[in-house]
Amino acid sequence: MNAYFDAMRRYATFRGRSTRSQFWLFTLVFTVLMAICFSLDMATGIGSEEALPITGLCYALHLIPTLAVTVRRLHDTDRSGWWLLLLIVPLVGQVVIFVFTCQASTAGAGSFGYTDTGRLVEAAQRPAMADLRVPQPSTIDRIEKLAALRASGTIDEAEFQRLKAEVMQPGTA
Repeated sequence: MNAYFDAMRRYATFRGRSTRSQFWLFTLVFTVLMAICFSLDMATGIGSEEALPITGLCYALHLIPTLAVTVRRLHDTDRSGWWLLLLIVPLVGQVVIFVFTCQASTAGAGSFGYTDTGRLVEAAQRPAMADLRVPQPSTIDRIEKLAALRASGTIDEAEFQRLKAEVMQPGTA
């Protein structure tokens, strides 16, 4: 449902990208709503074969968001929204647009910016923070620093001996 509400919030936003799941979940919810509206038209007797007012209203309310989410989906495959004009060509246009909307997202920024998943993919490709270990100073370097602190009077002899013993123990960092 979040994908549907996201598409409705971005009602007339034709910029940016929408992922495959956002597009298809929006399409699923819209299709279910159209089926419910059609059922209401038939059940109430309001609709006839020529006029389906509730279904028509539902379709009219969703026309611009459907176009917008489809354009954003095309952007996600690194295609211009102008490809929607292929829908004018019977059958061939519908098949081509269907194939485009089923394709995987373009990794990275592409021509139309990032998607949330694009950022996640890039984050997954970066080395983890654990892999970016800062080299630890050697035991000798640490003891020399402690000796410098003792010589400057920052720590006394007892503190120096205690800290030196900790440095010398294996398994302590």
